[in-house]
Amino acid sequence: MRISDLITPASIAVRVHIEDKPDALRFAAMALASRCGLSPESIRQALAAREALGSTGIGHGVAVPHISLSGLDRPHAILCSLARPIKFDSIDGAPVDLVCAIISPASSEASESLSHLAAISRLLRDKERASAIRKAKTPIDIYDVIVKQAEKPAQLAANK
Repeated sequence: MRISDLITPASIAVRVHIEDKPDALRFAAMALASRCGLSPESIRQALAAREALGSTGIGHGVAVPHISLSGLDRPHAILCSLARPIKFDSIDGAPVDLVCAIISPASSEASESLSHLAAISRLLRDKERASAIRKAKTPIDIYDVIVKQAEKPAQLAANK
């Protein structure tokens, strides 16, 4: 599964008004529940439990909350740009304004879940692309940035 399949225009929210980390997890849980059919509260609780283990704020204004849950047939993600940065206990102490929450099937291989997490982390930690996502005004604008990222390795291989 490509990142552009995991994050689609329908799974992108732009300039969302979020007050704090618990509010971000609630928003993500609601959005993910509408896509996968699981209970928003079960998703929120699992995301909160994961955050209790250690923050998923990866630095540079980015957080990638991620969990594995039973009852899913495939991974789902929601990507949000926030209207204003929030505290997220990130590893660099910086507030977060990009949040990408990922839920994966508990039955999937750990390597598959890690590859999704790594791909999204690379995308959002790329300064140029993160800046473009932060400036985007619509989900389609953000999706275009994601698609360009997904195409980049193929273009590099073709140019060799």
